[in-house]
Amino acid sequence: MQIFETLGGKVIQVKRSPKTAQFFIEFATGGELPEELTSTFSTEGRANIAVSMYLEKMGKKKPKLDKE
Repeated sequence: MQIFETLGGKVIQVKRSPKTAQFFIEFATGGELPEELTSTFSTEGRANIAVSMYLEKMGKKKPKLDKE
């Protein structure tokens, strides 16, 4: 699982729903996500791409950590 960080220091995580096996995005500390990150994703890779594109749009390009 990749963990991303916004320019403001908020941590964004990609997680898998145990009920649906789909992936979703959330702020680690809670809070409302931007609309482009509120969807569910069929693969972790697609969710990571959505977060990367959002962060690139906001001016930050690389993930904070890469955990498996």
